[in-house]
Amino acid sequence: MPNVAERGSRALEATADLTDLLRLAHEALHRLRDEVHGDVVEQADGLSRRIRTLRQEADRLQDRIEHLVRSETATPIRR
Repeated sequence: MPNVAERGSRALEATADLTDLLRLAHEALHRLRDEVHGDVVEQADGLSRRIRTLRQEADRLQDRIEHLVRSETATPIRR
Protein backbone atom coordinates (compact mmCIF):
# COMPACT_ATOMS: atom_id res chain seq x y z
CA MET A 1 0.00 0.00 0.00
CA PRO A 2 1.47 3.38 -0.99
CA ASN A 3 2.45 5.74 1.78
CA VAL A 4 1.18 9.28 2.20
CA ALA A 5 4.22 10.83 0.51
CA GLU A 6 3.85 8.61 -2.58
CA ARG A 7 0.14 9.31 -2.86
CA GLY A 8 0.76 13.02 -2.38
CA SER A 9 3.44 13.00 -5.07
CA ARG A 10 1.10 11.27 -7.53
CA ALA A 11 -1.71 13.71 -6.71
CA LEU A 12 0.60 16.68 -7.32
CA GLU A 13 1.78 15.17 -10.62
CA ALA A 14 -1.82 14.61 -11.70
CA THR A 15 -2.81 18.21 -10.97
CA ALA A 16 0.29 19.44 -12.82
CA ASP A 17 -0.71 17.29 -15.81
CA LEU A 18 -4.25 18.65 -15.66
CA THR A 19 -3.11 22.27 -15.60
CA ASP A 20 -0.66 21.61 -18.46
CA LEU A 21 -3.36 19.97 -20.59
CA LEU A 22 -5.77 22.83 -20.01
CA ARG A 23 -3.04 25.35 -20.85
CA LEU A 24 -2.27 23.50 -24.08
CA ALA A 25 -5.95 23.36 -25.02
CA HIS A 26 -6.31 27.08 -24.32
CA GLU A 27 -3.27 27.91 -26.44
CA ALA A 28 -4.55 25.69 -29.28
CA LEU A 29 -7.87 27.54 -29.27
CA HIS A 30 -6.07 30.88 -29.50
CA ARG A 31 -4.05 29.61 -32.48
CA LEU A 32 -7.17 28.21 -34.09
CA ARG A 33 -8.99 31.50 -33.62
CA ASP A 34 -6.28 33.27 -35.62
CA GLU A 35 -6.84 30.93 -38.57
CA VAL A 36 -10.64 30.98 -38.94
CA HIS A 37 -13.46 33.48 -39.32
CA GLY A 38 -17.21 33.84 -38.83
CA ASP A 39 -19.19 31.68 -36.47
CA VAL A 40 -16.20 29.46 -35.81
CA VAL A 41 -14.41 32.39 -34.12
CA GLU A 42 -17.38 32.85 -31.80
CA GLN A 43 -17.40 29.15 -30.99
CA ALA A 44 -13.65 29.22 -30.30
CA ASP A 45 -14.12 32.28 -28.07
CA GLY A 46 -16.84 30.48 -26.11
CA LEU A 47 -14.63 27.43 -25.62
CA SER A 48 -11.74 29.67 -24.63
CA ARG A 49 -13.83 31.31 -21.90
CA ARG A 50 -14.91 27.92 -20.56
CA ILE A 51 -11.36 26.60 -20.56
CA ARG A 52 -10.17 29.74 -18.78
CA THR A 53 -12.74 29.02 -16.07
CA LEU A 54 -11.59 25.38 -15.89
CA ARG A 55 -7.99 26.52 -15.62
CA GLN A 56 -8.87 28.77 -12.70
CA GLU A 57 -10.68 25.90 -10.99
CA ALA A 58 -7.75 23.56 -11.68
CA ASP A 59 -5.37 26.12 -10.15
CA ARG A 60 -7.51 26.28 -7.02
CA LEU A 61 -7.63 22.48 -6.89
CA GLN A 62 -3.86 22.32 -7.21
CA ASP A 63 -3.47 24.82 -4.35
CA ARG A 64 -5.79 22.76 -2.15
CA ILE A 65 -3.97 19.52 -2.95
CA GLU A 66 -0.58 21.14 -2.27
CA HIS A 67 -1.88 22.34 1.10
CA LEU A 68 -3.31 18.90 1.86
CA VAL A 69 -0.08 17.13 0.92
CA ARG A 70 1.99 19.53 3.04
CA SER A 71 -0.29 19.05 6.04
CA GLU A 72 -0.36 15.25 5.69
CA THR A 73 3.39 14.87 5.24
CA ALA A 74 4.40 17.34 7.95
CA THR A 75 6.00 15.67 10.88
CA PRO A 76 4.81 16.75 14.28
CA ILE A 77 7.28 18.59 16.46
CA ARG A 78 8.18 16.64 19.60
CA ARG A 79 8.94 18.55 22.76
